[in-house]
Amino acid sequence: MPKAPSRLSLSGARLLMPGEAARYRWSVAARTLAGTLGAYGVTALATVALSLILAAFGMNRAEAVTAATLASYALFAVVAMTVFHAKSALRAWLGLTAAALPLMLLARLLMPAA
Repeated sequence: MPKAPSRLSLSGARLLMPGEAARYRWSVAARTLAGTLGAYGVTALATVALSLILAAFGMNRAEAVTAATLASYALFAVVAMTVFHAKSALRAWLGLTAAALPLMLLARLLMPAA
């Protein structure tokens, strides 16, 4: 059975059908949220966990927080790039969740008693 002709623009790029276009836009929106807010959340959790680990190993608390914050800039870039490299928005969110849960547990375990 012959395939239906694909819709091409003047530049030769394939045009999306209306349902495909909406799905693509929602996927881009979900990845953008994951790459910004999700990456920020994972980076914040990693910063807390790393500063608590460094303080537990004897580093001054102020220096531990500073060192963890400096490392967080590189970590944020890596997490954001990983999110946009994922095959789908669902995989990106699952990866963020898989990274956040152990970091949250580690930060909770290392948090000093009030």
